[in-house]
Amino acid sequence: MTTTTDERLLAVFAHPDDEAFRCGGTLALLARRGVRVWVLCATRGEAGVPGLATEQAGQVRERELRCSCRALGIEPPLFLDHQDGTLAQVNEEQAVEQIARVMRELRPQALLTWPPDGVSGHPDHVAVSHWTAEAFQRAADPAAYRSAERSRRSPEHEAEGLSPHAAAGLYHIVLPRSLAEALKMIHLHTVPDEAVTLAVDVSPVWEVKMAAIRCHRTQIGGSPILDAPEDKQRLFLGTEYFRLAMARPDPSAGSGRAPLIGPEGNFFERLEENDL
Repeated sequence: MTTTTDERLLAVFAHPDDEAFRCGGTLALLARRGVRVWVLCATRGEAGVPGLATEQAGQVRERELRCSCRALGIEPPLFLDHQDGTLAQVNEEQAVEQIARVMRELRPQALLTWPPDGVSGHPDHVAVSHWTAEAFQRAADPAAYRSAERSRRSPEHEAEGLSPHAAAGLYHIVLPRSLAEALKMIHLHTVPDEAVTLAVDVSPVWEVKMAAIRCHRTQIGGSPILDAPEDKQRLFLGTEYFRLAMARPDPSAGSGRAPLIGPEGNFFERLEENDL
């Protein structure tokens, strides 16, 4: 059943297909609950299609990401327009400001991104994780990106009508150690099972998630799990795992609404109680 809420989630990733494999089912479930979900992609994945020129590869992968977002039922993707494979060299202050700007425009209650190790260790994943953590803080800071910062040549958000925005929580996609061990994925970074804040069973939207993955046609050959038997695919892709990395006092406190963040529940859990 689809309902309408006032919740918003912004997922910040490095490449097209990051949104599909490890969290696509949850994004689809949230969309079904009426949550507005955006994917903010730092690159267009230009380095990910051997044999194609950079510009052409970026166009192909942008189309694939748009296809995936449609399949998941979420908003069209947004881009930061950095070059694939170069995020560790991008000016950090510029990248953080870009994400903070989007946060102030869209005003999500929750952010989702890679953990500090990027799960795979990819330098682009690591960079995006760091930028998003910084933007989580900066977007809420009334002193950030104001005219008083002219000496730092910071963009003046206030002059553009963008006010500070304090998201309630920042979540990381994580991989529990027991799952990695069961699948012998020793090359991936993991967390202790007890460090997982939430595990989401995405079997109700399995076909939706797989349709989103199939949108990324140029990447399918590089994912061995898709050649595995379905029971193994479901073991790896059928449950998605998240860790609450940062949280603020719940802005809904005292409103009579269930909390977004905190010991009584979090953004995902509150929706899950209503048949996420």
